[in-house]
Amino acid sequence: MKFYQSTESIVIRAKPERVYGALTNWKERMAWRTGLMMEWDGPDQAEVGQKITAGLNQFPSTPFQFQITQLEWPYRIFIEYIDTPFRGRAAFEIIPEGANCYVSFYWMKVEVVGFWNQLYFRLGFGLKTHKLRSRKTLQLLKDYLENKA
Repeated sequence: MKFYQSTESIVIRAKPERVYGALTNWKERMAWRTGLMMEWDGPDQAEVGQKITAGLNQFPSTPFQFQITQLEWPYRIFIEYIDTPFRGRAAFEIIPEGANCYVSFYWMKVEVVGFWNQLYFRLGFGLKTHKLRSRKTLQLLKDYLENKA
């Protein structure tokens, strides 16, 4: 069994409450994250225990499920991947500094599930794709929040 970890970060000129809101309101998140498809149980605002199915409308993309495990408004969002293609923990962290926020996305200990998914990662494509998509997500969040102000 192999686990993967990664971290991607960006500086965003916005208040932590605004960054947190854009990450935890599912309808708003679909508005700024190009190509994102999401379904969730419960309200549009994230809550502990809520399950979300997400995926990107591009190749290669496999829908994935996660559950909100902890919310620390307005600084941290913890999730647990609960099905194929991933199992494990991830988190967003928002650290204010002056007029900016450092926003990081952590894959803390993620296991890839399923033969084809494992092969994709073992060949070196999976983590590279994950990092590129994480960077793109953070850049889209930055563009959205800084251009909306």
